[in-house]
Order: sequence, then C-alpha cells, then structure tokens
Amino acid sequence: MSINLISKGFGEKFYSLLDSTEDQINIISPFIGLKTAFGLAEWIESLDNIKCCIITRFNREEFIRGASSIEGLEHLVRAGAKLYALQDLHTKLYIFDNHSVIMGSANFTFNGFYKNHEFGLYMENENDFTKQCQDYFDGLLNKLKSNGDWQISLERILKERQYVNISVKNLKGKKGMNEYNIAKWGAVLNDIPQPAQPNGKETDILEDAISDITINNRKTGIWLKFEGTSQERIRNDEIYLKRKRRINEYVNRTFFPKKPTGIKAGDTIFLTVVSKDKDENEVPIIIGYAEAKGFTENNKIDDSDSRYLKWNNRFPYYIEYTNGKFLNDNIMYGISLNELYRELNHKVYPATVNQPNIRLENIKKRHHQKSHIQITEIAKEYLIRKLNLLFEKHGYEEL
Repeated sequence: MSINLISKGFGEKFYSLLDSTEDQINIISPFIGLKTAFGLAEWIESLDNIKCCIITRFNREEFIRGASSIEGLEHLVRAGAKLYALQDLHTKLYIFDNHSVIMGSANFTFNGFYKNHEFGLYMENENDFTKQCQDYFDGLLNKLKSNGDWQISLERILKERQYVNISVKNLKGKKGMNEYNIAKWGAVLNDIPQPAQPNGKETDILEDAISDITINNRKTGIWLKFEGTSQERIRNDEIYLKRKRRINEYVNRTFFPKKPTGIKAGDTIFLTVVSKDKDENEVPIIIGYAEAKGFTENNKIDDSDSRYLKWNNRFPYYIEYTNGKFLNDNIMYGISLNELYRELNHKVYPATVNQPNIRLENIKKRHHQKSHIQITEIAKEYLIRKLNLLFEKHGYEEL
C-alpha cells in the first residue's frame, strides 16, 4: 500500500487527484469554504455524469463567522452535488473514484488547503484501501439517511442565507458581538459505522493507515508497469520491442489511463506484460527494465499525433524511459509475476515487507486493476539478477 504523509500542499494534492477522477468524488468535511466550493462546482459543471456527494455541518454560527460558507453550499447544490447535514461532525475525508484517498485534519476550505498547519495522509492508486474508506462513507451516509431527511436542499440554503445575511449585518453594526447563535440543523448519530471485516470485527480505517506508515516509510522509486489488460492480453509469442515497432508505437514510451504523477525522473520501471506464461496461465510477465524520465503535464497523446492509436483513447498519458534493456525473445520466457510472489512472498511490496504472515492470495491481489505499482529494493535485486540470466540465454536489446 502506497501511504504518504502530508503536512502541506493539501490543495495541490486534492486537485492533482481530482484531475484523474472520472466518475465520483465523495467528501466528508465539517467546514466548506467559498473558494474551494466554487472551484469544485466549476469542475462538476464541466463534466458529464460526474457524481459528487458531501457530508458536512449546517450550523448558523459557523456561517455567520465565516468558518463555513452558505454561499459555497449554494454553488455546490446548483452544480448538482448532493449535500447532507450531520451534527457534531469532525471527520475530514476525500475519496476519488475507487483509486485514491486523502484524510487528515484539513477542512474543505482555502485555509485548510493552503494556509493552516495541517497533517494527514494520502493514498494514491490504492484500490483496496480506497474501498475501505468508501465503505466507511457509505455506512455513514446510510445511517444518516435512515435517521431522517437530512439532504441539504437549495430551498433550505436560500432561506438560511437570509438569516445569515441579517446576522452578519448586525455584526458589522457591532450588535450582538458576544452572542452565539445556537441554530443548527442535521442528523444526530450516537454511533458512527465502521466498515465490517470478513471476520466480523470492526476496524478503524485511520488506525489501519497509520499502522502502515512504519511499513512504508519511504518511496522506493521502483515500479512494475503493466502493459495490456486482462480483457486484451498481449500474445505470449510476441517479442516486446518488435511488437512495438510492428504496431507503429513509440518504443521508449509506456502509457497510463490516469496521470502517473508518482513516477519521478530516475525511477526504475520493470515493463510487465499482461499475457500468459509457457503453460498458458494468464499472468503478467516481466520482460525488461528501464530508467524513467518522469511525468510532466505535457505527457499526453492526442489525435494530432501521427502515431496515435485507437487504444490511446483509454491510455492517454505516458512517460518516456531510457537506458532500457529488454528480452529479445518471446514474452513467455520472461519472469512470471507468480514466480516473483512465490520466491519473495511478502517482500515484494513495501506495504507487506514487514508482514511475514500475510496470505499469498492477498499479496497477489495488490496489483489488480492497477497500471503500475511500487515494489521493494529486494524485489528489484531479484528481478535484475534473474533478467540478466534470461538475457544471456535468450538475448536482449538495449534502448
């Protein structure tokens, strides 16, 4: 699991993950700021069929004092977002599609994202953990809905704005400066749902995430990069670079469905083809390695490119690589990912390296539905040593 601490730049990370969101964003935040709400509303309106659901507080005093923006709520509801009110809410959680999460102390406000001293975690392209967070969100929302009708309507917002505007005007006139407006609206829940585990026990998702920090305390900069999909596997009798040339593809590029912002210049990538092994078992095959040049915002292909391929509609982003060394024989003679798991077991991924009792089936699931995933130094050493032996036997080509 790729878990990273974040103490500044919440806003940059939020909008970076928002750029790769295609279907849905879910937010839990007690306070909603005008600038952040306006930016999110514009993003929602610019896309078709995007879903946005937000759980927040609806307290008049917070609107009057500017901690939260009633006008911001109006922008979001008019844009099509669904908002729900929950009293005594303190959780801050941001879920992007089924792939990434931000959690921590930062409210969905300009100060929370850019000015305050905040602390939290973000998990990028981590489907399993994101699902746990989504289960938490869904459980909380279902509990809230069963408590009554607490969806924040445009009619309620407009009525509330009238009260807030009058109170703000009085404050400017120095009336009621020491008064506190107790008016608040929203569900009252005495128990907050936790995502259930297979063993029937409940878990704290934040506790789980923090427990992994000691396991994944640094980025390795070593990646498995998958090419092909489980629906469109690459034939195992193809030769990697020869195939790229045959289909008129750039030999020094590899493509992604979303922006691979985690891959930096100088990182090591092991090209891993979704194919079949010699026994026709469906499994990714590692066929070579290279040095990444890193991702920039310009690394996106479009129809004007002379080598544009139909499948690039689904994989528009790319990184280029150099110093590559690839097997010059059929893909089937590469290193099966099953072999890597069998030989190294829990030592393949940073998030499992300190979990010797983890089941092999759980390790194998970590790469599912991913375009790339980080591995350990131990895995890198094993792969290079094994690939060099295969290069001696089957030949290789350098880039």
